[in-house]
Amino acid sequence: MKKNLLIVFIAVAAICFGFQAKAQTATSGPVTVNINLTDAISITLGASPTVDFNYTTAADYAASKTVTKANHFTVVSNKPYDLTVAATDAFTPAGGPALSIVTVTVPAATANGGTPVPNVPLSTTAAPLVNGSTASTGAVYTVDYTISNPASLLDLAGSTYSTTVTYTATQL
Repeated sequence: MKKNLLIVFIAVAAICFGFQAKAQTATSGPVTVNINLTDAISITLGASPTVDFNYTTAADYAASKTVTKANHFTVVSNKPYDLTVAATDAFTPAGGPALSIVTVTVPAATANGGTPVPNVPLSTTAAPLVNGSTASTGAVYTVDYTISNPASLLDLAGSTYSTTVTYTATQL
């Protein structure tokens, strides 16, 4: 009986080791992966875009004033771009100061790799502000508004003189 049991055991072992498990594989056909790009650019203004020059004392009329707007706007662009600045109209009410009394500058530290043009006078014609900024997913710009010579504000009636400024980003 032991001999029969040994023969059965050897036969079962031979059968088990005689079969090899083979992994099954499958291959798909080719798969195309596309990345479809469209040129995209946007400007988003910061939380408080209004610029206020306040002349309340005699000393204010004797010195230069700069209003710095940190995080003034953010540009998103998938390509390098230029920035320009323009005022939509002259200061209102009529008879206000010339637009060019206010100059605009982007400090080099926030020019996003571009070349800033210093002291750009406001005009109704778009003027270069930063040339050759690099592509970015969120370039944050600081802008300095300056009235360097307030003499032309003398003899004006007490009022709030306003204009609207527009920034334009153009991809290169």
